[in-house]
Amino acid sequence: MVETLLRGEPLGLPVPAAWLYALKVFGFVLHMIFMNLWLAGMPTALLLGSSKHRVSQRLFKAMPFFVAFGINAGIVPLLFLQTLYPQFFYPATVLQAWFWFLIIPLLIVAYYAVYLAAFNRFRIAAAALASILFIWIGLTFSSAMNLTAAPEQWPAIFSATAEAGSVHGRYLYLNAEALLRFLIMAGMSFGTLAAFLALDGEVFTANAAYKNEARRLVAPLYLLGFVVFAGAALVYAPAVKESLPQWLWFFAAACMPVGALLSIIYWRRPAKQIACSLVLVQFIALLANALARQSVQSLSLEKWARVDAMPVRGDWDSLILFFVVLLIVLFSLAWLARVVLRADHGSAR
Repeated sequence: MVETLLRGEPLGLPVPAAWLYALKVFGFVLHMIFMNLWLAGMPTALLLGSSKHRVSQRLFKAMPFFVAFGINAGIVPLLFLQTLYPQFFYPATVLQAWFWFLIIPLLIVAYYAVYLAAFNRFRIAAAALASILFIWIGLTFSSAMNLTAAPEQWPAIFSATAEAGSVHGRYLYLNAEALLRFLIMAGMSFGTLAAFLALDGEVFTANAAYKNEARRLVAPLYLLGFVVFAGAALVYAPAVKESLPQWLWFFAAACMPVGALLSIIYWRRPAKQIACSLVLVQFIALLANALARQSVQSLSLEKWARVDAMPVRGDWDSLILFFVVLLIVLFSLAWLARVVLRADHGSAR
């Protein structure tokens, strides 16, 4: 049954697979930047409360921007995942359909909660609700991606959940691997948040009070992220080590420790150069993680379908249109980011 389902698209790929892989990884990295900021930023802003109210206020005010662009950037890797592996992605999400469908209404509720918190309406309740929903949505995505790469599990799940030949869709493939992958992402999220605060404090504000608050938070946040990342990665690593090239394994494992060291240096001697170095190292960590996840997924599915052996239709006009729209969006994103980050920090006082 599984072999029949996994027959490739008879019309082939629109463009060579290398283009699709590159765009999928690019979109995922862009999504991770903003997703990390809301995943770690919302609970951090909530917990800081009155103790670091300038940073807390800054994060709350920026959160609608992070969520909006994170959601839109997340469409890109999903689009190319469905183009590369439709025969894997769709059955995996159908088997846990209700959890997958719930992402949209839960995300809408979380989005409204983010705006309520940003405008200081029921802030504690709204921020707590948004944080919980973001975590649950992340776990749902981790479950879906994990099952996408495990077609051998589908027959057993189908047999256990089918009623009159149709699955009820209330199954969630939230196993240990899915939890570990989510924890790795959560650990990197605190690293990304720390890098953002360092960059924001050193480059985008002259507010001395905010800058001092942000500087004191960079090292604790990054070290917290490193501990979560390292703990989950040590358990998860043996399962995927053979799937990764040695150079990718090195970068995926080494960047967070280097970032932790830089965060301590920044805490002892804050400076723009160190903040920018921390941002660069964290970006490399996100890129290495995205490449590692793609490598593991590709090798897991290679025994079922060879994407590189599929025919190519050559729909280059669609790809060119995509690039034109992408450049417009990236330009708009850069302009909006500049406006938001250079906004008056008076509201954070």
